[in-house]
Amino acid sequence: MARPAPDPVFVLRGSIDAVNSVRFYSPSNGSQEYLLSGCVSGEVRIWNLSSRRSEVTLNGHHGKGILELQLLKKDKILSHGRDNQILVWDVTEGRKDIVSSIDTASFSLCKCAVLSHDDRKCLIAVAGLEKSEVRVHDLESKKVIHRLIPPTEHKSFGMPMCLKFIDSKQLVSGYEDGSIVVWNLETNKIGTEKKLHSEPVMCLDYSITSKKGVSGSAEDKLVSWVIKKDDLETCCEVSLTNPGLSDVCIRQDDKIVTTAGWDNRIRLFGFKKMKPLAILSYHTDSVHCLDSSQPLQHMQYQHLLAAGSKDKHISLWSVYETNR
Repeated sequence: MARPAPDPVFVLRGSIDAVNSVRFYSPSNGSQEYLLSGCVSGEVRIWNLSSRRSEVTLNGHHGKGILELQLLKKDKILSHGRDNQILVWDVTEGRKDIVSSIDTASFSLCKCAVLSHDDRKCLIAVAGLEKSEVRVHDLESKKVIHRLIPPTEHKSFGMPMCLKFIDSKQLVSGYEDGSIVVWNLETNKIGTEKKLHSEPVMCLDYSITSKKGVSGSAEDKLVSWVIKKDDLETCCEVSLTNPGLSDVCIRQDDKIVTTAGWDNRIRLFGFKKMKPLAILSYHTDSVHCLDSSQPLQHMQYQHLLAAGSKDKHISLWSVYETNR
């Protein structure tokens, strides 16, 4: 008999609106474990996972929704809002300072992707102004260093819906027409592409270790794939009970893939063969976002999974782990 699905280990309540982004945050001083959350009303909160309370609130996006939160070097936090702005925050020692910003000039709902090489070099990919365009900014200079646009004679992919850096030479984009495109950042040209979905690609993730990606869409399937030299090769397709995924997350150990469903459910799959493992039920509305923690140093759990929902709650789960 299958084991019953667990309950959340705890739930964070207090967000003023639907939660669009969550991100685990461990300051370099190693004193506490935190979780960042961003909501539809533009508020960013920093939650202390030990006290389970919100300690800091950041408001810099003029009430416009948060699309994405990312961590940068030296404990900086990046927020991407629907106001066109990408903001970099210094929150060390109680600060709430905006230390850098980029106007993306795009009102797309596509979340930015971030590749942070070191303390100075940081690349940020966003949807561009032209149809199907992706722009890559250098954070330090704030300049656009790559414009990724399909050739004039090429079919339109529609709008970029989701982005993920593989490394400094390759970027994966999921598009409105259901295509997955791998861009070569050395040539600013398409490396390979394939239409893997019949509906817009809503989310994707990629493991550098396993050299394998996974993507979900508005349809009722989840697809895993690998990048060949001149092709995208499908590894596995999994049928879902209900259509629509908002987010997908590969755990750091490459063992588990987690999806955030429009049907209020969180689903877990084995990454290797995409075998269904569990369905987690807590939320009363669509699950919007996910994040999987690095090994936690100050909690009884080795890893946690965080899920943010339209119901304003953030659930924390310990799945397929042994307590310390």
